[in-house]
Amino acid sequence: MDVLYVGIFLLIGLFSMLSGFNDGGNLMATFLRGGVLAPTLIFPVLVGSIALGPLLFGTAVSRTIAVAIVNFRLAGPWVLAVAIGSAVVTLFITWRLRMPTSTTMALGGGMVGAALAAGDSRFIHWTGILTVVAGLVASVILGFAVAFVVTRVLWGVLSATSRSGYRRLKRLQYVSALWQGMAYGANDQEKAIGLTALAAMLWVHSLRYHVSWFAVAIPLVFWALGFWAGGVRIAKTVGGHIIRLDPMNALSTQSAAAVTVSMAALLGVPVSTTQTTDGALFGTGTALNPLKVQWLVVRGMLLVWGVTLPLGVVMGLVIMGLGRLK
Repeated sequence: MDVLYVGIFLLIGLFSMLSGFNDGGNLMATFLRGGVLAPTLIFPVLVGSIALGPLLFGTAVSRTIAVAIVNFRLAGPWVLAVAIGSAVVTLFITWRLRMPTSTTMALGGGMVGAALAAGDSRFIHWTGILTVVAGLVASVILGFAVAFVVTRVLWGVLSATSRSGYRRLKRLQYVSALWQGMAYGANDQEKAIGLTALAAMLWVHSLRYHVSWFAVAIPLVFWALGFWAGGVRIAKTVGGHIIRLDPMNALSTQSAAAVTVSMAALLGVPVSTTQTTDGALFGTGTALNPLKVQWLVVRGMLLVWGVTLPLGVVMGLVIMGLGRLK
């Protein structure tokens, strides 16, 4: 049984690394294309702000992931291992396609598939699943709308602003970048935090869910390794293939994503910063000039998002089935 839990923690590490590949690249795209933060500063700013997220916004999202989707105290650690493994396989497939996707969808699908394959749907909290899906859809729409409005307002202000005023506005990107990183830390990063805290709770047979410093620090280390290793690959897809970003566009995109994701974090609703940021990019591009948005890339991203949840469910069913054959 101890070996099983060691395997679970290793899978959480892999999940965090793939999140760094996928989500880190998505965040990096807006920072890099914005042109305000020096490339050498992006890594420490992102990692540092993500670390602050759970401290400032709380850990409500981690609890939702750990207890509101599947009852793993009844389902057991083997189902948890399969759920995380399914999410890892799903994220790896989408990363190989060079398309940013939703870690929330991948994980939620893996949890549902593993629980169904275990033979008892009573393990699944369907209300929790519906809340997650509704939150993801709403976050994309809200990110689009906020970015559209902020972009129009910013460019209206710029038309009546001097060159020195433009430079001062550009500096606001420092604030939006930090806020976006903290919002990510309080939402997306808390998926791995919740998994780590849940695994520790099951290991010691505790009935109380508790987030320790270990559950916060270890996933962040693996996330940073993943971002360092593969984030640039995703950044190239997001940052240049949807619209061309300049400092003002990056400011509106980051601000919209930060507002949306941090609101969801305070409500304890898991959303995808990747999807929210991409929705904000769509909103920014539409506000500037819909004809310059690369809609074929947008369609491809929407397709990947749409198949992530069912792909996660299928992976959970398949991996659990293979495990039973052995």
